[in-house]
Amino acid sequence: MIRWNFKTGQPDLSLFPWSSWSQMIHKALSSLSVHQLEYSGPKGYEPLCIEISRWLMRSRSMEVDPQDLFITSGATQAFYLLVDILYKKERPFALENPSHPGIRTVINDRIYPLCYMPADRQGADESWIKTMDLSAVYVTPSHQFPLGSILPAARRTSLIRLAEEKDYYIIEDDYDSEYRYSGSPVTPLYSMDPSRVIYVGTFSKTLFPALRIGFAVIPKVLQEKWRHYRNYLDVQNPVLEQIALTEFLKSRKMDYHIGRMRKVYAKKRETLLTVAKEAFGSKVNSWGDESGLHVALEFPDMNFGNDFVSDCRKNGIHIQTVSQYCSDENLHTNKLLLGYGHLSETEILDGVAALKSLMGKESK
Repeated sequence: MIRWNFKTGQPDLSLFPWSSWSQMIHKALSSLSVHQLEYSGPKGYEPLCIEISRWLMRSRSMEVDPQDLFITSGATQAFYLLVDILYKKERPFALENPSHPGIRTVINDRIYPLCYMPADRQGADESWIKTMDLSAVYVTPSHQFPLGSILPAARRTSLIRLAEEKDYYIIEDDYDSEYRYSGSPVTPLYSMDPSRVIYVGTFSKTLFPALRIGFAVIPKVLQEKWRHYRNYLDVQNPVLEQIALTEFLKSRKMDYHIGRMRKVYAKKRETLLTVAKEAFGSKVNSWGDESGLHVALEFPDMNFGNDFVSDCRKNGIHIQTVSQYCSDENLHTNKLLLGYGHLSETEILDGVAALKSLMGKESK
């Protein structure tokens, strides 16, 4: 039985304003017209596209034309569509290493070729793909998953220049960008060149995963293909949730919720890092910027494999290794991922104590 679940990317749903959301659902249900219950097409609910574009301006200083914004069933569906739209015969997709399993799985399932850019404390190292002809590049520049680093200006500029010279697109997964705990928001790669960057976002972490609403900002030259692929996949998202989310954004309840949760998660992150330092001292180093819902911890003298993960679960600890997200499981074997968003302070304290006890036994 899992007692301490450090699974990454899990928001604290106990603090979500469920009463406000319930009211918006009832309001949306009572205002639905017969016309809104018909097929609406692959674009999405247009008022929602408008409110998301305004939200992106408020939160990320992004100028997005609502006509270029398409609603999806989460970020994974966007990856599913984009991989087929962007694939060029025999040209690989370039991913960060380590990277999010969603897009990697989609590409592997289609048996499309893959190559990797090593990720370090500055994010993806684009120098590895400078001479390559690619289908597309996938990056998480604002908060590299899972290491947490921010892609610096020089690498961003180089990546944009390569995309222009080699004629391919960059898929920007803006992972966890809303939860940044110090400094100004990081400027999205999209703002540097909207013609070459496809921006993908989701409300799974900011609101709740079951909502299944995400979005993609698509360059105009790709929109006809997007409409075709989406139309013959599932046509559209359910309209009721889209109407409710539109009101949630328009009323600025979203702004209030993010501001509140940013403070909550910042405190949880501080607790986790403080407790980890107290427990392991100089034997542990944290990776990444002050953002997101998880932290990568490096233990220079340790080597975490499948046996360690299995032992953790037997002892009630759900934990992940960074190597699980690598193309080669022999990479980053001294790093663990600890999610804290959904945990209470007591669960964090007890979980780290249990982890320390287990690691003490493992090292004997």
